[in-house]
Amino acid sequence: MSEPDEPLGEEWRVERPGAPAEASQVAGGDARRLRDQKNKVAGILLAGGLSRRMGGGDKSLLTVGGRSLMERVIERAAPQVDCLILNANGDLGRFAGFGLPVMADAVGGYAGPLAGILTGLEWLRDNRPDIPWLVSFATDTPLVPSDLVERLLAAVADGAGDLACAVAGGETQPVFGLWPVSLAGALRHALVEENLYKITAFTARYRLAHADWPGGVDGPFFNVNTAEDLARLSLVLDGGLAAEAPLSESLAVAVVIERRDSGNPWRRDSWRPLQVIPDMPESAPWRLLRKGDGWEHYLAGGQTVALHRSDLASYRYNLAGAEPRLYVAVRLAGGEVPARVVMVTAAADEAETLLESGEDLVEPVPMPEAVESWIIGFAARHPPDAPMIKRRRGA
Repeated sequence: MSEPDEPLGEEWRVERPGAPAEASQVAGGDARRLRDQKNKVAGILLAGGLSRRMGGGDKSLLTVGGRSLMERVIERAAPQVDCLILNANGDLGRFAGFGLPVMADAVGGYAGPLAGILTGLEWLRDNRPDIPWLVSFATDTPLVPSDLVERLLAAVADGAGDLACAVAGGETQPVFGLWPVSLAGALRHALVEENLYKITAFTARYRLAHADWPGGVDGPFFNVNTAEDLARLSLVLDGGLAAEAPLSESLAVAVVIERRDSGNPWRRDSWRPLQVIPDMPESAPWRLLRKGDGWEHYLAGGQTVALHRSDLASYRYNLAGAEPRLYVAVRLAGGEVPARVVMVTAAADEAETLLESGEDLVEPVPMPEAVESWIIGFAARHPPDAPMIKRRRGA
């Protein structure tokens, strides 16, 4: 294997002379022999991240269709390699049920996937010197190709690269890579001495071969980062993802509204929405729920929350927050129904438009779990990058 364009010193070199004989034949282009060497490749499952976009916890232990993401990745990865290693941090015992060696990052500080890759390389160097190659797998990508290892090995042989990674639809997938064990020393130096944590920054120092797959939202490298992704994965696995996503959907709700004595001589009452209750299609248009000294709670039935494909960006922004909200617009009317619900929406920009009119009181209320799940399901049936199409209000 050749060195980078700029000399980096002996410590950076891929140490070909000390590698097993099979690995030393890579540059010779013996593709047939290399493709037959699956028994000379180990795999590492990278589960050491913080899963910030999922609110923390272990993404790989989330279940879809009754099985965890980890189980699904193992099912696809195990037949491709001689052995599998699981990289995680924290309490390693939570992964004991998978029957694999589990080890924490070889360097501290949650240094990202490169730390997990280093962990695998050093473990192989010290425990399985007969295995010259390591393939890294992300554990939030349960559709990983069943021919990943074969094609990465072929890419190194055919392109005479030092290492390889997957590419899908022209987009590099650096976590899915083929790494020679002889790079362990250089990688440790990069992490510990240089604080270099980005995979592409490290691989740029070597000849990187690529194995290509088709792209697409639901392709083999579809990864789960959000609750919406998990819902979409369920649809993909069950064959329930329609060719045409719905333009709109609606859900019947009721709204609890509070009236209080204002204590202001110029304004007798103050009104505000308190709660949205889903799945109440036949509730009365207006009725008293309870009352106390100077206050009453009313139930305004017959309301709907409408979802529109054109507002997906706004819904997704709402769902990504720590506390998703619904926005209720109330218009004071007087008479038998003194406060009328004008709109209940999950789109903040739609609520802002009503607020700017100055005619309505608009307040956020907590989004019930049932409504949140319904909105996630609606969003999951649309591609994550669905374009935002401006919809005329009221249309």
